[in-house]
Amino acid sequence: MLFFKLINSSFKRNLKVYIPYLISMIMLVAINYIFKAVEINRSLKDLPSAAVTKALMQTGSTFIILVTLAFMIYVNRFLWQQRQREMGLYSMLGMTSRNLQVLTIIEKLYLLVISLFIGILFGVIFDRLAFLGFAHLLQIEHLSQPWVEWPAVTTTILIIGGFFLILMVIDLIKLFRLNPNELWQPKQAKIASHGKLFTFAGLLGVAALAFAYYLTITVKPRISALSTFMLAVFLVVIGTYLVFITGSIIVLKILQKNKRYYYRPRHFIAISGMLQRMEQNGASLATICLLCSSVLVILFTSLTMYAGINDTVNSFAPRDLTIITSQKLSSQQEATIKSVASKHQAHLDKPLTFTTSAPQYGYWKNNHFIIQGGLENMTNQTTNSIITMSTATYNRISGQKVKLGKDKALIYSPAKEHQGSLQVGSQKYQAKVLHNFNYYFNPSHSIYSPIFVITNNLPANTATICFIGIDYHLNGSKKEHLQFENDLQAKLHLPNQVYSSRTNLKSQLTSLYGGIVFLGILISFALGITTTVVIYFKQITEGYEDQARFKTMQQVGLSEKETTKSIHSQVLMVFMLPVVGAIINLCFAIPAIRQILIQFNFYNVQLMTIIAVSITLILLCLYFVIYGLTTKIYRKIVEQS
Repeated sequence: MLFFKLINSSFKRNLKVYIPYLISMIMLVAINYIFKAVEINRSLKDLPSAAVTKALMQTGSTFIILVTLAFMIYVNRFLWQQRQREMGLYSMLGMTSRNLQVLTIIEKLYLLVISLFIGILFGVIFDRLAFLGFAHLLQIEHLSQPWVEWPAVTTTILIIGGFFLILMVIDLIKLFRLNPNELWQPKQAKIASHGKLFTFAGLLGVAALAFAYYLTITVKPRISALSTFMLAVFLVVIGTYLVFITGSIIVLKILQKNKRYYYRPRHFIAISGMLQRMEQNGASLATICLLCSSVLVILFTSLTMYAGINDTVNSFAPRDLTIITSQKLSSQQEATIKSVASKHQAHLDKPLTFTTSAPQYGYWKNNHFIIQGGLENMTNQTTNSIITMSTATYNRISGQKVKLGKDKALIYSPAKEHQGSLQVGSQKYQAKVLHNFNYYFNPSHSIYSPIFVITNNLPANTATICFIGIDYHLNGSKKEHLQFENDLQAKLHLPNQVYSSRTNLKSQLTSLYGGIVFLGILISFALGITTTVVIYFKQITEGYEDQARFKTMQQVGLSEKETTKSIHSQVLMVFMLPVVGAIINLCFAIPAIRQILIQFNFYNVQLMTIIAVSITLILLCLYFVIYGLTTKIYRKIVEQS
């Protein structure tokens, strides 16, 4: 009974610590449950994209589990520091090591039961809302979701319970190793000595960031683009920690050595205060920076892909039905199209047919396009394909009256503009940019962005392909459109590389990208919770540390107003460093993400810019709200001095 009274008393005294922790744990438990519930939902198994959706949910669930574990370890370390002196007091009053271990076990069980009970309750409530949002993103009308997914409840309990067990063992080991005197008087952190190795680490951090940014700016739309981006991400993580922990201190030390600058009241207070803060909080600030960077990059990528679905569909299928073959349709195939259309009561418009050269794959070297051959000859250098169209064909399908001189050409390159004196293989052109081309298409749905060259004649001795585009009208549901398009493909015996249908493509991309957006939102929400709590506990820690600093600064002659202003300006400066770093990371990540999205036939730079600016502004607003709320707690702690 005494143990429960002590635990309840401790909870009441430390509400400002336990309430944010429990709220965060409840939210993370709810998110873990939602992921597991969506992952095992039976109705999703009937979707065409069931395998991809399940893989996405499993990936997201694993990531959230790791985030939850990292969060619990971080907060448990803070809770231990807060309760260490309290445990020492109990020990001085006669409690044995065994009593303290029992007290620790009861505390962890309290936190576990509250987190699981309320977290799963909220998970069950918000699971239906999340599932409705998921169905809306995937544009699916009929998905069933039971009120409670009991396997998901069991899995969530086992995961969170296992994590609490790990933390309990860690705390018990700490208690076993410490003597009562160390509990009552925790060891003070030693001032670190900064030698040559420390300076080297700072320079290494700057070099890692510089090289990572160089990779993201220079990456090309190749097969290796994703692996290059992942290498850059790894370097950014390493570089950010080294720069925040060592690089910032090195800069402050350099300023400190400049006597004319340092020995001025304003600079002296600011630099000495910042130096102490960065010594103590460099790793925390780097963590906040990387968490904010992750939120920005995940939301930017997922929202851009989802918002650009129509652009991607247009690049694969300019017409409702697009067929790209080595020759025109036979009379038998034309009859089959009419027969299937009649069966499904679809009205066909007059087909649009034209011929172009077959795509030649290769890469640009300055203004020279090096041709490697067909798709089977691609290498890690391959970036584009070239498709040549005659001026007569272009005028016929576009309604234009373009006239080109000898060796003149129009070039449509949505990924990157090319103009002036160009050489494609052995052929030289004086090219002008074509800004719009409604019949842009991507043969074989390859990851290499096609470039269309319009000139008077097709190159000699090159294979040709035939484009057949058909629009149709069908009064029916989306399901009926899909049935017609799939039935037509089956009757024509055409593979996916040859046959493209808009409704089918849009349905598949919506399922895939909708799942990615759902994943991105939930992961960003979890990372946002983690970031908020890290900031909150950092503010509390700094508040207790600034109590003594507050007294010292007043004792040396500064007024209370000057002291408060100085400390708050330092807090704001330190607080802003992570979000500024996150925005810089996003700015350098965008070029690499764009090159990756080009391989998905997405070229809309304006849309990317709008989304990047929007999510950055939203993050800044939320970040300042968090700053305002946590600063109130900080001020109360400091003013207690």
